[in-house]
Formats: sequence, C-alpha cells, structure tokens
Amino acid sequence: MRLSTTGRLSGLDAARTAAILGMFAAHVFPLYHQDPLVGGSVPTVTGWLAAGRASALFMVLAGVSLGLFCRSLQRRGLTRGQVTTVILRRALVIAALGMLLGPVNERIANILVHYGLLFAVLAAAVFLPARILGPAAVLWLALTPVAWRPLAALLEPKVLGHNPTFVDLAHPVLLLQDLVVTGYYPLLVWCGFGLLGLWLSRFALGQPRAAWWFFAGGTAIAAATFAAGWFAAQRFLGELASTSGMSRRDASTALLTGRSAGGNLDAFLGDPRYLWLPTPHSTSPVASVHAAACAVAVLGIFLLLTDRLGYVGQLVAAAGRAPLTLYAGHLILLPILQLFFRPTTCWWILCAVVLLTALTLARTGRSAPLEAGVRYLSGVDSR
Repeated sequence: MRLSTTGRLSGLDAARTAAILGMFAAHVFPLYHQDPLVGGSVPTVTGWLAAGRASALFMVLAGVSLGLFCRSLQRRGLTRGQVTTVILRRALVIAALGMLLGPVNERIANILVHYGLLFAVLAAAVFLPARILGPAAVLWLALTPVAWRPLAALLEPKVLGHNPTFVDLAHPVLLLQDLVVTGYYPLLVWCGFGLLGLWLSRFALGQPRAAWWFFAGGTAIAAATFAAGWFAAQRFLGELASTSGMSRRDASTALLTGRSAGGNLDAFLGDPRYLWLPTPHSTSPVASVHAAACAVAVLGIFLLLTDRLGYVGQLVAAAGRAPLTLYAGHLILLPILQLFFRPTTCWWILCAVVLLTALTLARTGRSAPLEAGVRYLSGVDSR
C-alpha cells in the first residue's frame, strides 16, 4: 500500500467507497423476500452482507480518517487546541447538514447527524495514546451495549420517530435521548466504532503487515462472534419468535437482517438474552463486536488490494474522497428514482453517479462540493 499522488491512502478511500455502496444497497434493495418453498421470508444478498455492516464500516472509517487528519494538521503546525477547534467546527457543519437533509427522505435513517456528533465526541480522544485507545475501543463496544439495553427498553416509547431536524431543537431532551439511546444509530454504543477507527489510525497503514493483521484478525473475530450469537440464539428462537409475534422462519430471517415479513425483534428488547443476538442494528454486544470486526477486515482487504487493481483501484479510491457528497446526493435522488424505476435500475443509476464522481475527481484532483464546503467552514485552510 502506498500513498496516492494527493497524499491519501488509496485503500482507505476505497474502503469508504465500499461503505457508501453498501449503504446504497441497503436503501435500494429489500433485505428479505418471501419464499413459498420455506413458507416464510429469507434474507437477500443485501440482507446477508450489507445490513448493519455498511454503516458500521462508515463509522469506523470516520475514526481512521479523523486520526490521520489530526496528525496532518499537527504536522502543519496547529496546536492541539486549534486542532480541536477544527474538529468541533467540522462536527457542527456535518450535523447541521444532516438536520437540513433530515426531512428529505424519511424512508432512510439519515446517519449524518450522528456522523457529525461522532467527531465532536472523538475530539476528546484524538490525542490519547494507542495503548489507551485500543482497550477503550474494545471495552466500549463490548460493554456499552449492556448498559444500552435496559435504557433503550425503558425509553422505547419516547422515540423521535423521524430523522433529526432543526425543528427538534425545540425539544432538546427528546432529541438528545434519540441521538444517544433510542435512535437508529445510538451514539452511546456507536461511538465505539469511531474509537476503534482512531486506534487503527495509529498503525502503519501504509505497510502490508498491518493490512494483513486487520484482514486476518477482523475475519476471525467476525466469524467467531457471528457463530456464537447464531448458535446461542437458536436455543431460544421459539421464545424469540413468540415474543416478537412471528413465525420461527421469519424470526430466523430477522436474526440475520434486523427485520422480516413478520416484523422485527424490538419486542424482545426487555429480555437479557437479547444481548446474544447477532442481529444487524440490534446494538447487542455480539452484533456490535461483529460489525466492528467486519469493518476491520474490509479495511484490511482494501489496503492490500486497491493499488493492485491499477486504474480501477484508482477510480474506486477517488469515489471514496466524496462520501458526504455521494451520501447526501443519494438522499435527494433516490426518492425521485423510486417513483419511476425498479430497485435494480435505481441501483445502477446510483452506481453511474458514483463512477462519474470518481472520474471527475480523479481527473481534476479537486475536492467534491460538500467536502470542500466542510473544509472551508471548519477553518482548515484559514489556519
């Protein structure tokens, strides 16, 4: 792995493209479909691969990028206080963008507000040594879901019910509760993905040895946690199905995708055995560690392979330089596409937009529009 001509890690940018495409897939395609042969719903390829994992990868890469970004600012002579100011301004701009776009597409759980606030939280950790960041990230992902579960069960009736917007600032307690506990990306737990990314940024990401460790370690932990959660859940699948009001077949699908034709597993939240569910977006310890391990493995793969793919790898990496622009663009574009086209057509149109963006950025070497705007408003250039 080597740095690109712009001084960026191409493997990191390419992994970010994979996260964006994974979230696109989860928003375009169904996570399950009805199969008359089995008498219920079964996961789709998107449900198997992208559900919950793509957004977790996005958050882990945010932490990696933040760590590298802060070191870059320090090399330019900024003090720790100035770096923190830049981070907080960036967090505010991204969160404001998320609130502005919140009402545009309520069918998609907008991650941008949580993404921005993640930077604000991580500002308190960016200067911690690696020997503290590593254990902190692991313990955060393993233990905060245990504290989250009873809080979520207690506060479940008091959900925001829509993407956060500026209007919700009139109800700050409910908004904060949704962002931290009851929302789709509860920061109480999801900050652990950012911490993990910060820790990963301390490794020599340009060296194949680190990438191999990421790939091998992430794959092993991902496989072990999924197997442990799946086999543990099979022991109480009947009770899980009964509590959630669905058939065993639908409950089995919901275990893998987060929901099925029969509903979701939220009704089981009050049961302590919920902690063993390997379900995407369940925010259980098993699911959280599994998603984090998948993210580490994917980062390792792209660090190893991107430069070997030649021009194709360069294009994939170029698209990863525009995560905010692509994500915000698909929030606006997708509802329009879905009025006229089938999911497969919508998917290929979004892929074409990504390719066009990649070709433009690779040719010009410039920043994408929203990335340039965030950079300007956060005061990086002025400093």
